[in-house]
Amino acid sequence: MIPQLRRKFISITAAALFAVILLVITTINCVFMFQTNRLLDSRLHRIMDTHYPEMLPPPEDDSLRNPEPIPPYTSNHILSKNHFDNTTDLFRAFDVKLQIRFDGCLLLLNADGTIKEIRQDAAEHYDEEELQLIAADICQKGKETGWIQYFKYRMITQISSDGTSETKLGLINASSDLYSIFTMLLISVTIGIFSFLLVLLIIVFASGKAVKPIEESYTRQKQFVTDAGHELKTPLTVISADNELSKMIYGNCEWFDSIDNQVSKMSSLIHSLITLARMDEGETLVLAPFNLSDAVYDTAKSFEHLIHANGKLITFDIADDIIYAGDESRLRQVVSILMDNAAKYCDRNGKIAVKLTAEKHIHLQIINDYASAADCDLSRVFERFYRADKARTPDGSYGLGLSIAKSIIELHKGKIHAKALEHDRLMFEVLLNHTARK
Repeated sequence: MIPQLRRKFISITAAALFAVILLVITTINCVFMFQTNRLLDSRLHRIMDTHYPEMLPPPEDDSLRNPEPIPPYTSNHILSKNHFDNTTDLFRAFDVKLQIRFDGCLLLLNADGTIKEIRQDAAEHYDEEELQLIAADICQKGKETGWIQYFKYRMITQISSDGTSETKLGLINASSDLYSIFTMLLISVTIGIFSFLLVLLIIVFASGKAVKPIEESYTRQKQFVTDAGHELKTPLTVISADNELSKMIYGNCEWFDSIDNQVSKMSSLIHSLITLARMDEGETLVLAPFNLSDAVYDTAKSFEHLIHANGKLITFDIADDIIYAGDESRLRQVVSILMDNAAKYCDRNGKIAVKLTAEKHIHLQIINDYASAADCDLSRVFERFYRADKARTPDGSYGLGLSIAKSIIELHKGKIHAKALEHDRLMFEVLLNHTARK
């Protein structure tokens, strides 16, 4: 139980940490992308309002007065590494003046999409043929603003003084800005991954100390149950022996029988508590292949006389020769617990069905008629000392059987659950993995 608690603690903490880191990375990159896009729009607006290149501010760095020519543009152009050779500053996207100086371009287009006039920062950036390809692709898209490859554009159509239609197209080569966004994303994700792994490592080591008080308390509790169980066995044995001696001296009477019944109930309770304590400690099972079909049939068949004596019916639908590698005695105990539960909670003149099949998993189903099945809190039936029907006359059961059955199935890496079916029926189903047939 403690290892499971520790794993659950680590899983929940790791999931919360991952969510926080993911949120931080997403927020940082979204803000950076928003800011970059806002600055690009600002630069586009400035270009659209600039009618002559000489009105643009000169570059502050003399090395940028004659920038390297940008490779020719084609409609199927693929961005290469050379576009980023001059990008040395991660936050260059915020350097508006430099970007406008050698990235901005304004085109005046005729109504048919041909270039009427070119206004750009430097004549060597693009020739008219390259710009015409860009303009044609943008006009084909039919959107006033957006992206085409690594260019951000804005297009405005106006009516000139002579009544003709004139289109103004502003272009920005945003390759360095996209590189900055990509670099920011890569750096933030890398830092996030390393941070997550580092903190996760700390959580794994710290989880041992976090659950240590719970582990110590739980260990003391289990030890108390085990010790108390063994200590109680001695006085119960003495009481039982004294009671038998009293019967021999004074003869049988109802008081002596009552003592025997109570001793038997207490012995059964102690045995169940010790069994659960051992399972919680991780009891080692004796795993060996055995015929599960025969084990289920033999165990369930032993209840047939009791079921018929109470006016109830039982049917069997058990597949032949299902071989399973497990602890046979423990799994027989599970079948016995489920059959005992079905016999107790089956309606008068009701039916009990035992089914065993093996496809992808082994399915053991024990179904019985029970009018109050829909009213039961089936999520609690495997809790210790829980009784589904508190109105029933006490029958010596303490509500530990199903808890023991669940512990046995979980030790076999299987699952067990209860379900209310139609027509007032109650089903307990066991699922086991790793089947093998003869």
